[in-house]
Amino acid sequence: MDYSFLSGGVSVHQPSLQGPYEPRKAGRFAEKPSLRLARAGFGVLCRVAPGPAARLAYALLAKPPRAPERRWQTVLCEQAQTTRIRHGAGELAVYEWGNGPTVLMVHGWGARATHMGKLIEPLVRAGFRVVSFDRPSHGDSTGRATDLMDFASAVDTVARHAGPVHTLLAHSFGVAMALYARRDWGVDVGKQVLISSFDHCKWFTNEFAQYVGVTAQVMERARRMMEDRYSGRLDWDHLSVIEMVRRTHEPTLIMHDTEDAEIPFQHSLSLAQAAPHARFHTTSGWGHHRLLGSPTVIEHVVRFVSESEDVLQPG
Repeated sequence: MDYSFLSGGVSVHQPSLQGPYEPRKAGRFAEKPSLRLARAGFGVLCRVAPGPAARLAYALLAKPPRAPERRWQTVLCEQAQTTRIRHGAGELAVYEWGNGPTVLMVHGWGARATHMGKLIEPLVRAGFRVVSFDRPSHGDSTGRATDLMDFASAVDTVARHAGPVHTLLAHSFGVAMALYARRDWGVDVGKQVLISSFDHCKWFTNEFAQYVGVTAQVMERARRMMEDRYSGRLDWDHLSVIEMVRRTHEPTLIMHDTEDAEIPFQHSLSLAQAAPHARFHTTSGWGHHRLLGSPTVIEHVVRFVSESEDVLQPG
């Protein structure tokens, strides 16, 4: 089954599974015929064997889809300086283009290093070095399963490899993981661009649970399994993206499309309201992924990254 709907997420301050599930007709959360079998199976398993149901839910969450590489993305990779660096027991595929101050790209769940590829050439032309990578179990990096801790620590691994980071550029699930890496791993950046984010890391697990028919109680049990795996270092109640962005003070650009079918626009709006140091740019009609190729978005990002620090200071 394709779990690519986990490319991003949203939440309120206290994410919950209360209320009826409303099937979506668009985006990666769109209803698929194959879901009926999964929902039927989980419906039984959650009632009669909640422990195995939680373990299965955890296993499915940890196994992201591998997005196929399009021809234009292959060309981008061929133009890059490619490196493989150690991360835990595996390796990360890292790609670099251009010279100058470093822009570190962090893609979302089920994507790959070139998912924001339409931004690479304009940034290189503007005088920047762009560094991107396939997160664990994505693209050409190793691994068959991954999770939040693995992703966030990978951001730290690549940031250390890349050297001083002038600008962090993250999309969707990657926003939360980049901010998590900043907060708990001490990743330092000069600026940050946060695109199509959700406001709490619990959201995507709740969406997953509703999507495949896992009960709230079993989903909570699956989350506790992850906490136990990391001996409490991972705490779901402290994974609010709103609070993580509130703790930052660097110049920040937040972007979101009002018609995003995967992550409701309100979530980036909440981030912007929590960050008085941030600029907030909206688009309409581009959705969750296509806005990464929007000429207006590209123009805003390149201008923001290129601006001097005195221009970026709030009035």
